[in-house]
Amino acid sequence: MNSFRLSRIKPLFAGAAASLLSALLLFFYAGSALETQRELFFDSLTQWVPAPQSDQITVIDIDRKSVQQTATKNWGRAETADLLSRLSKAGAKAVAVDFIFSTACDPAEQSNAALTQAISGVPVILGFLIADGGPEHPVPVPPVAVRKPVAIPDLWFINGAEASCGFLQKASRSAAAAFLVGDEDARIRRVQAYSIIGNDAYPALGLEAARLAEGGRTPILGGQPAWLKLGSRLIELDEDGSLRFAASPITAIEARTVSAGDVLSGAVADERFKDKTVFIGSSLPNLGGLRSTASMPLEPSVQIHADIANAVLTGFIPERHAQLPLYEAALALVGGLLVATRLRPVTSAALGILAISATIGAAAAIYAGSALLVDAVSVSLALVFVLVVTSTLQFARVRRAESKARSKFSQYLPQSVVARYIDNPDDDRVAGEERPVTALFTDIEGFSTLSQKLAPRDLVTLLDIYYAEVNGLVAQYGGMVDKVVGDAVHAFFNAPEDLADHVNKAMDCAEAIRALTEEMRRRPGFIEHQFGRTRIGIETGIAVLGEVGAGGKLDYTAHGDCINLAARLQEANKFLGTAICIGPEASVQSGRALRSVGMHEIRGFGEMELFTTEA
Repeated sequence: MNSFRLSRIKPLFAGAAASLLSALLLFFYAGSALETQRELFFDSLTQWVPAPQSDQITVIDIDRKSVQQTATKNWGRAETADLLSRLSKAGAKAVAVDFIFSTACDPAEQSNAALTQAISGVPVILGFLIADGGPEHPVPVPPVAVRKPVAIPDLWFINGAEASCGFLQKASRSAAAAFLVGDEDARIRRVQAYSIIGNDAYPALGLEAARLAEGGRTPILGGQPAWLKLGSRLIELDEDGSLRFAASPITAIEARTVSAGDVLSGAVADERFKDKTVFIGSSLPNLGGLRSTASMPLEPSVQIHADIANAVLTGFIPERHAQLPLYEAALALVGGLLVATRLRPVTSAALGILAISATIGAAAAIYAGSALLVDAVSVSLALVFVLVVTSTLQFARVRRAESKARSKFSQYLPQSVVARYIDNPDDDRVAGEERPVTALFTDIEGFSTLSQKLAPRDLVTLLDIYYAEVNGLVAQYGGMVDKVVGDAVHAFFNAPEDLADHVNKAMDCAEAIRALTEEMRRRPGFIEHQFGRTRIGIETGIAVLGEVGAGGKLDYTAHGDCINLAARLQEANKFLGTAICIGPEASVQSGRALRSVGMHEIRGFGEMELFTTEA
């Protein structure tokens, strides 16, 4: 009898203990350990519950049709000047331009003179980008007042900027930061609220556009952590000074967007722009930046800036308050205790599923009502943990239950770089690690022409297939995709983990990519659009690897001559007529009998002998 009672008590006690443990783990460790899974859930949440849309925003897209309507089939400063003049006559309140006019800075040139006059005719915000060389201080500097005490995040300080020509800046209303920094998975979920160069503070492009849309009052910056007061709105920033936003769904993007060609032809009524904040950018890869968001795998950067302005104007800004982890841990504790009260596996599992569904539903309801982001992922995982422990303990297999729970939980650990922190919690972030790396760079031949022929949605469809299969091959051969830039894939072998014979692995991967992409070009959807062949460059050498960024927003990347040379070798395929170009160091280390393609001058590196795997 006593033994029977003991068997009844043990699972309840263990369930309570597991609930408490999971709550503590959630509160102290889930912030970093489950960041990727949590952010992906927040991405889904922002799409399940669409954010309200401001009627003060219009986006003008310099799309394929707009370019084709120009006399030279090339959008330039004269066309931009005509567009701005049209907006001035229509009575636009402010115009944010997602372009950098940093070259050909002769003010007497006709198109420059026309653009200067057009910028002077309407309140224009000119964006700028980060530049390593400098520093350059864009003008005019927007106003900002500081209320002390205030904590200025380190992430805000940058060394320099690439801005438009000086005479264009002087004609504009203000300068703003147009660059976007993605999270660890390269998705854009937030924007750096301010960028500081010297003693000058510049808001993000979308933030500055929202300020002008609301009358141009001076914003107030203060708080620890920092907050921003814009008019009557108090905007709480993340600990690193970032402003979150909800990516608009495709239907909302289409509703607020018009073609630049239609505007110039008069097909769009002036009322569409009167007293509106207008964003000008492009959905073409060769004119505008395409970045990954929760809404689209490749979203034009101008739409992201519009989403940021929309968040400020509507006041619907996704937020993670500092108190939320405590409430989430308490919810996990209460939910775990409820789950642990039922000992039968079927009943316990049903109750657990119900609790998890309720948690996700509550997170969605809270977000819809207040824009607060509740971490349902960590709470659900805590409930799963309690379910595993109580169910296994009922069958008196404590050790096996612990093993299964540990194994189950390990499925949710982040990938290699984040795993270093979990395995070695006392280590600092990975920075300045020197190691041999083989770099593999790819590029699609004729991609600019292809992007002008295809509608953005059709182009994204092809690229989705291309990236999925090419990146899959990189992973299959042990490489790591560092980033996808436009139509190019940057991959490393022997980073961040050791990879035996990484030079030959990279060459084998290159051969596999070439074979795959040649077969891909013959597929329906690719062949009719004359999808270009893939060019590949490979070189090996010592590189410095580490994480660039601050807080939890890090980008693991590599720097070194071999990285830059691999990019140049990819370009060298153009004049060599090859698909795969291999540098001299990779040729030596591979030990293979490669075909030499002769001595060639490589920009920035001098003359060298190049090789290919092709017969």
